[in-house]
Amino acid sequence: MSRGRKAQQDNGGRRGRRRDPGAPVRSPRGPVGAYGDRAQRVIYIAHEGEKTEKDYLQLLERTYRTRDGKPTFRFALLGEAGGLRPMATVDRVLEQAGPHDEKWVFFDRDAADSRDTEIPQAMRKAAKNGVQVVLSHPSFELWLLLHFQLWTSQESGLDSKVKDRLRQHKDAKGFEDYDRASGDRGKGIDGQRAESLLGPGRVKNAIRNARKLVNACQYGQCKAKDADEIAATNPVPNKPETYEEWTRRSGHAGGCDPLKRDPSTDVWRLLAALEIDGEDE
Repeated sequence: MSRGRKAQQDNGGRRGRRRDPGAPVRSPRGPVGAYGDRAQRVIYIAHEGEKTEKDYLQLLERTYRTRDGKPTFRFALLGEAGGLRPMATVDRVLEQAGPHDEKWVFFDRDAADSRDTEIPQAMRKAAKNGVQVVLSHPSFELWLLLHFQLWTSQESGLDSKVKDRLRQHKDAKGFEDYDRASGDRGKGIDGQRAESLLGPGRVKNAIRNARKLVNACQYGQCKAKDADEIAATNPVPNKPETYEEWTRRSGHAGGCDPLKRDPSTDVWRLLAALEIDGEDE
């Protein structure tokens, strides 16, 4: 039994009520930190991508935030038109969130964007300031694809083949024109695409596949279960850790080079932190 399922039974109810994927998420009124209900867990997330990550996070919020009829968490999403560089995501979340707030950032390996030096620097700054990093190698689209299948091919930070496979997969309904259609449709996650991602067993499948990639990391000492053990005894901290301690939260060994985690994605860690395991699908 998963930890998320046990927590569900202990609480005497469903862990999270599924909601209509197309329903809108209400934006906070006033400044991003001005939340009146302090019973909610507010998670500040700065994301590199202008559209896809934001849409997916809003989909998670709509689907899983309500438990036992009450909202339990809320995302304060921090993005920018045109997107953000890796270091800029860390800077943005540190600017907007307080020192004791829960802070995450999303960015990609994206070898086509000359960021070999910037990514390690951004990750060390994040570790120093208690920010959790969700790195996707080569890109966030890998996480989307993992809902439908395992992908182990090393692409050296380039995501064209990952996107091609996502468009072609028979179960990825709505993704046929992903990143090719115009406007919001291009990289948006709504309508049929959202329904495909939330299909029976899909979220659970993505988590399982992402964990397999940690275990298969070429460094040779990375294990997803190590992340579970750390989280069970010391949940996501809001204070600095050594870089090695901070890295082990991802399941990767302290000395594992993030640029060589090919392929991998840390999105599953955020779901684990929220006790989302896909069992309710």
